[in-house]
Amino acid sequence: MNSVNDVRQSVTVCVAVTLLLAGSAWAQTRLGQRAAGGAMGQRTVGGPAAAGGMARAGGSEKVDAVKIARMPPPGKTSMVRTPDFTYNVQNTMPRVTRKPREWALFEVKYETSSKWTDELKFDYHVMTRGRNEEGKEVFSYYTTSIRYVDVPKGDHMSSVAIPPSLVERYGEPVAVALEITGKDGTVLASESPAGGLALPKEWWKDSKVLDNPNVTHRNGLIDRSKTPFALVNPDDYEVVQ
Repeated sequence: MNSVNDVRQSVTVCVAVTLLLAGSAWAQTRLGQRAAGGAMGQRTVGGPAAAGGMARAGGSEKVDAVKIARMPPPGKTSMVRTPDFTYNVQNTMPRVTRKPREWALFEVKYETSSKWTDELKFDYHVMTRGRNEEGKEVFSYYTTSIRYVDVPKGDHMSSVAIPPSLVERYGEPVAVALEITGKDGTVLASESPAGGLALPKEWWKDSKVLDNPNVTHRNGLIDRSKTPFALVNPDDYEVVQ
């Protein structure tokens, strides 16, 4: 009887151990499946699906690209005589000015790559050098902003000018800079060709330059639409807002 009981107890223990091990393996398998399922669920939410969403967002995001293709340096190259147009209107008074007058004209060629660009802002900065009544060298700083709207893809022109009277009184340009920004204020292009002055980079933002006692801030840098040059190649220029 004892032998039979011992055999029964051994069989019972073996069965219990087998069931315990089987239950543990089953539990581990279930946990592994859950973990894998969770990981797969995370990849689905934050992996391909999210990546696809970001790609779509990135693909649909409009990026305006602008390139300054040509910007002449300041100096004699920017001095241009008033254009002379042929007309058949009979004047009631004889011509007063016989001597041709010169404008400081800054013409910039730029390129856009987007099919349409909603808005571009051109910030022009010009420094001129002249002499006061005592013969002392003095400088004048001019700035103006121009906004173009509905700019199609392709080549375009932009232009500003200083009228002859200001040039004759305060001197010719020795430095010029242009900064182009998009609708959101992002700087898309910037250029400051070398002129007749040794100025720091981005001199138009440097307080040591603009606050110098020998530099006077003046008004008078105007868009070409307010000059006689407005009638020259008008289709090269976009609408000013």
